[in-house]
Amino acid sequence: MSDTQNHEEFERLFLPAQTRLRGYLLAATGDETVADDLFQNVAVVLWRKFGEYDRFRSFTAWATGIARLEVLKRRQTLARSRLVFSEAAVAALAEAATEVAEDEDARLVHLRSCLGKLPARGRNALDLRFIDELSLVEIGDRLHQSTEAVGMMLMRTRRWLRDCMEREMVKEGRTMT
Repeated sequence: MSDTQNHEEFERLFLPAQTRLRGYLLAATGDETVADDLFQNVAVVLWRKFGEYDRFRSFTAWATGIARLEVLKRRQTLARSRLVFSEAAVAALAEAATEVAEDEDARLVHLRSCLGKLPARGRNALDLRFIDELSLVEIGDRLHQSTEAVGMMLMRTRRWLRDCMEREMVKEGRTMT
């Protein structure tokens, strides 16, 4: 893989994981400034170790594991401070963040699958609303329907997607929570 392709793949995976990583680091440190510093360190380490990333694992889970190690390193340097979480607390936070990331990845997979099964009319309405960012009035004009009918169609389509995703998650033994 070329450097450009490698960089593009890293960005594609890293950008959606940023919010979770920042949240984990803030929860683990309790200090926004420290969390920001650690986030920068984690980003550098992730880029350096990207060649070691197993593409069959959740990127967010892998990145959270690296963030956990960075938190533990920082904790060791501040061992005398009473504001630092215990190693057990850091591990529990990392485990929880990993589980959330894996559930989120599973929901996205099921959402893509369910979108593929969605009737064309509902998919078109979703595309107009969320991709083209049209208002309900504009969608109604395009589809020759009232604003109320468009709102109802979007509500039913979202409900259909949610139900489809729940069925898929149950098949895996997961829940949507």
